[in-house]
Amino acid sequence: MKTSRFTWREIFGHHSFYIYLFSIYPILFLYRQNIKEVAFGEILAPMIVAIAFTTALWFCFGFIYKNKGKRALAILAILVLMFYYKLISEMLAGAISRLGKPWTGLPPAVLVPVFLFFFLFWLRKSKRVFLHSGKILNAIMLLLLAWNIGGMLIYHVGNVDVKNARSYLKKTELQKISPASSKPDIYCFILDEFASLETIRDVFHYDHSRFAERMQNAGFFIARQSRGLYIWTPEAIAALLNMEKVPEKADSSVLIKQNKVARFFREQGYRIFDFPYKGLTAMADSEKHFVYAPESASIFFNDFYKTLIDMSVFHAWAEKWQNDEDKYSRFFRERILYVFEQMPAVVKMAGPKFVLVHLFSPHAPFVFDRHGGMVAPEHGTDFSDRKYYLEQYLYISRRVAETMEMILKESAAPPVIVALSDHGYRGSFRKPLLHVVSTAEKKKIFMSLYLPGYDYGNLDDKLSPLNVFRIILNHYFGQKLPEVSPTGK
Repeated sequence: MKTSRFTWREIFGHHSFYIYLFSIYPILFLYRQNIKEVAFGEILAPMIVAIAFTTALWFCFGFIYKNKGKRALAILAILVLMFYYKLISEMLAGAISRLGKPWTGLPPAVLVPVFLFFFLFWLRKSKRVFLHSGKILNAIMLLLLAWNIGGMLIYHVGNVDVKNARSYLKKTELQKISPASSKPDIYCFILDEFASLETIRDVFHYDHSRFAERMQNAGFFIARQSRGLYIWTPEAIAALLNMEKVPEKADSSVLIKQNKVARFFREQGYRIFDFPYKGLTAMADSEKHFVYAPESASIFFNDFYKTLIDMSVFHAWAEKWQNDEDKYSRFFRERILYVFEQMPAVVKMAGPKFVLVHLFSPHAPFVFDRHGGMVAPEHGTDFSDRKYYLEQYLYISRRVAETMEMILKESAAPPVIVALSDHGYRGSFRKPLLHVVSTAEKKKIFMSLYLPGYDYGNLDDKLSPLNVFRIILNHYFGQKLPEVSPTGK
């Protein structure tokens, strides 16, 4: 007598294997498209959920479709709609609008489930067994996954070589210094997508000279014609903290985490603190990471998960959350305000200390008006009207100026302060492209330095980010680092 038992072949039979491959394909595809911004660990949880959901469907649909070929096609149809419902609905709405009346009255929200029902009903009544369809779909999914996994491997093993980054970090021009060398507290503020004064004047038609005057009156030098080398944050910060262009085939995240500047300060007895954005700008030498993690409050604060859900049948859930001012705006506001709230306590901490602050603003989402008031959630990523970026920019400018003045007032000895953009204003670089700016504009950055005892007459108005810490280490720590050209050559 034969007994029924659980086997992996029951789940991963060769005619139905493609449904499991497809269940993880959208996740891997999205990761591949955003591989520079998403940690691999972030995709594991949704992949496990997708496989578990597909397995549950397999057993549940066994009561309706005894034929495994039919069962697999039914599950595939549900998975396609689950992952790509929003895209399918938009395509269907476009097709309906082209047909004109009386079709325009048919909402996609009704048509999509109706089509799915009729497909599942037809599949149930069909006398075909769909064995060949399963084989073909297995082959297609294997090819698609191989393409994505191959791209991921090329990125991690070839294009971005961690070993090459670590080898680069071992090379240094820095010398040992005398114990008598001065050791001022050093603050470095990286203002994400903070436009240059020139951009604000020419693109936004706003005179921001009062901010510049306020910074200069506090003792800052402003390099008005400074240009960055990169338009992406990881490369820009890696170059700043290692005082050189990022080598080809080097992982910027490794260069930031183990950067030469922080390592030098640590060897001089400095305490290291940072305000990182997620794991991107967290330094290995940091004694404490000041992190505000709104992801713990909602899954939607994770950009990867939010994008994945935005595409799916659950997109309305994400849209409802984003339009909920209390949930969306409040947490993005608190992430920025957290930095300003913590800085007074950091200034009072015993030194000498090196503090790296990655302030994720005025980069979108836009959640502040110029007075610090709330912005309607639907305008959080609205580039159709430039005022939303400008309003947030003006608020951040005021808070930055106030913070600089507070640091100077509360410090026991004059500190060194750097406040600069990682890159300039980029406009909208994701679809829909509502405000496009040139690459040259994106490289126009804001650059300001407070260097006690240094002759600002020796500073160039075109000061490169690559030379910022070269100047600091040379003047305050007796180094003899040559300055490099603005292009890094």
